[in-house]
Amino acid sequence: MAKSRRRKPVKDRKNSGARKSGNPRVPFTRSPEKFLRPSLELLPEVAITAQRAINSANGSDDRLVEFDIHVLNRGANSMKAVRVLLEQGYWEYAVGVVRQLFELLVNMEYLAKQDDREEAVMLFTRFGALQTMRAQHRGMEYSREKGRPIDDQHFAQLEWHLQNDFTDFRANSNSGTDKWVASWYRKTVAHLAEASSDPMRKHHYNILYRVWSEEAHAAPGALIASLFQDENEDDEWLERRTSENEKHCRDAACFAVLFFVNLWLHLPHIEKPVQQIDGWIRTLNSMHEVSGFPTPPVSVVKQHRGGLRKNVTQTLEWAS
Repeated sequence: MAKSRRRKPVKDRKNSGARKSGNPRVPFTRSPEKFLRPSLELLPEVAITAQRAINSANGSDDRLVEFDIHVLNRGANSMKAVRVLLEQGYWEYAVGVVRQLFELLVNMEYLAKQDDREEAVMLFTRFGALQTMRAQHRGMEYSREKGRPIDDQHFAQLEWHLQNDFTDFRANSNSGTDKWVASWYRKTVAHLAEASSDPMRKHHYNILYRVWSEEAHAAPGALIASLFQDENEDDEWLERRTSENEKHCRDAACFAVLFFVNLWLHLPHIEKPVQQIDGWIRTLNSMHEVSGFPTPPVSVVKQHRGGLRKNVTQTLEWAS
């Protein structure tokens, strides 16, 4: 008769600061307030500082200033959302928000490279108006199919505008049919990452859209480890999974801060807190116990963003 595998005694976790994990692969995890404290303090600090800059810029009649305000505000809210998720250990869900920050960043990088930024901003906003109208049109079509009352006049107006006001966003598909283009720049996020002047962007894309894609989409790969988990595995397995979960939390926080700071630097009409940005990068380096990444001098950041970008790139390369 085969001997049953003897399990090691489970350690008492009542007073260890452990909590139920949001990751189904890890039954318990150390409290994020302990291992992630520097990140949980840095994320809101960056977001609050950005909100102050937004408040200072508010009230301008310049549409380019308004545009930059709304972009930065979206990024700041993303930072707040990342913190809320990470403080519960939900790094898998934070990944989706970090991807939003990345898309905002590469969009603003591409926009900044255009010969006429104002014209590019108008193209961006017109495409946003198109998306809004299409969403309203689809919603009203659905309501009509379900027999719900709709505003027929408003529906007819939407159809007229979609047929006449956005013809520059139409293109022929491979099959020869007419269709809407996928984005205001007629490219994919992968193309924007490849076209970026920062050579690390394509690697960031690979991490966020391939390595972490299963988590962002709840694909089978996000479940496979827990499906095949051996219930007899010991505490060494648990410790490995816990450490892995903590590392992903730190990396998600690192990506969020660095993408957001770079985004901010690409918005010319919003004031940049140079000294604080310098400190945030130092904090990230310290938080990850990394040495040898020189923090850019204030003068370099004031002139442009090259020095900071180099530092950001090195840190992200390490985090990946």
